[in-house]
Amino acid sequence: MPTTIIMPRVLPWLSAFILLLNMASASHERAIIEENDGKALLIYNIAKFSVWPAGSEPEGAPFTFSLWEDAPLFAAFHNIEGLKAQGHEVLINYHTQDSFPADCKVLVIPKHQLQKFIASKNELKSRPILTVTTDMSVFDAGAMVLVDVVDDRLAFSVNLQAVKASGLEISGNLLRHARKVNF
Repeated sequence: MPTTIIMPRVLPWLSAFILLLNMASASHERAIIEENDGKALLIYNIAKFSVWPAGSEPEGAPFTFSLWEDAPLFAAFHNIEGLKAQGHEVLINYHTQDSFPADCKVLVIPKHQLQKFIASKNELKSRPILTVTTDMSVFDAGAMVLVDVVDDRLAFSVNLQAVKASGLEISGNLLRHARKVNF
């Protein structure tokens, strides 16, 4: 008999406790984005907030991201293929040639292409191609944007001098969020 009297009093507390446990476990089950997926999305958003010179692309041309022999990141870029950037459909290209791809808007350069990037840098400088890397040595060699992980968070840095030299512009609102801006 005492059990039936206590149970109705304990039931609300027990329910509240179970609810709190569920809420706590739900917060630990947040969606975790793989690093390369996050980098691909960040690069896509940087491109969306960049401005290319007028007339630098034919009407109806796709907005092409070329990944210069970077297979792991290439797989992650398929999440953005078909989306829109600057009013154009996004196309992803895996580039395997020694020379840089001249028909893209964004060129992603991995560390193992550093020497080829350095050899192509003067020619790239005069073209409106946003050069992005995930490697500090490529960024130091003149890439426009570095996307990396700092303190378990994605971050980006911008080489504004290289951006301006190519005729591109990056939104001031976007630059406010950069970890570092080199002038």
